[in-house]
Order: sequence, then C-alpha cells, then structure tokens
Amino acid sequence: MLILPQSCFLHVPKTGGIWATRAIRAAVRQVEEYAPGGDPHRELAECPCAEKFKMAFVRHPVDSYRSYWQYKMGAGWDDQNPQDSLCRSDDFPTFVSKVLQHLPGICSVGFERFTGPRTAPIEFIGKFESLVDDLVRGLSLAGEGFDEPVIRATPPQNVSDRRRFPAELPAELEQAIRETEHEAMERYGYT
Repeated sequence: MLILPQSCFLHVPKTGGIWATRAIRAAVRQVEEYAPGGDPHRELAECPCAEKFKMAFVRHPVDSYRSYWQYKMGAGWDDQNPQDSLCRSDDFPTFVSKVLQHLPGICSVGFERFTGPRTAPIEFIGKFESLVDDLVRGLSLAGEGFDEPVIRATPPQNVSDRRRFPAELPAELEQAIRETEHEAMERYGYT
C-alpha cells in the first residue's frame, strides 16, 4: 500500500500494482510505503488512513488466472500459500480446474477485500486494461499533485512470459471461470 498526501493506493495482486507503484513513486513527491512484514498487498481493512481517498485496480478474472499461473511458473510456487499448495500445476487448464474446485470465486472475494463491499466501495476502482489512463484519472480525482508525463513514460513492469508459458484454455473452462467469478464480472463491468 502506498500512502500519498491525499490518498492511498491499495496494491491488488496481479493487477499492475508493481507498475503503478513505480509510476506513483516517480510522479508524486511524497509517497510512503505501508507494508508491515514486507507484504505490499495490504487489504482495505488494514488501511491506516480511512479518511483518505482510496484507489485500487482490478482485472478481468480470466486474465487474472492467466497472469497468476504465468507468474508462478516463472517465479516458483509457494507451498505455504493455500492457492499454490492446492492448485499447483505445470498445465494451465489443470491449474484452472483445481482453482475452480478448491477456491471458487477467488477473484471476486479477493478483489472485494481491497475495493470494499458493493454497498460501500472505495472511492476509485480502476482497471488493469486501462491502467495508465485510470491511474492518471484516480490521482486527479484524489486531488494529488503529480507529473502525468512521468506516469505515461513509466515502462511496463513484472510482465508475464507469455511465450514461455502460454496459457490457453478450452472454451468450457473459460466459461466456467466467468460463471464462478460472476460477482467480479458483473460488479467491475466485465460482462
């Protein structure tokens, strides 16, 4: 989580948060990192600045599954992480099947922990698919002073290796993700 003069940026895993963190650090004068225990993924309930404007990003659930698997294939699996220990597979469709079986709706539940419930959402929820423009819009709405050209010039970060780890799915598995993640699909406009 980043704490800025007027706002807080909540870093939702696999939604462009490493890029956004670097862009914010480069473009905003006063930025404080809030990562107790070294984990930058602090949820809304842990936000020490409830009074500040809060922003976070979400991602299409199908692409979120892809990104997570590709990242783990390159970085390695963590058996202390329940998602990894229950769902680990070198085969993407098998990984997805295991997630759907053991952790249905993981994106919907996870996104809500950062963006708040549907009845009381945070002030700004951007999308990975329009990351740069949405970060600029979120910072503007928060009233932050920032250097927009610096944000737009920040190069991509932590990009998955799609060539090395292609993540293709049969249509029925992709549809199963959409159905299982219907809450996120509807709430964040991915239908």
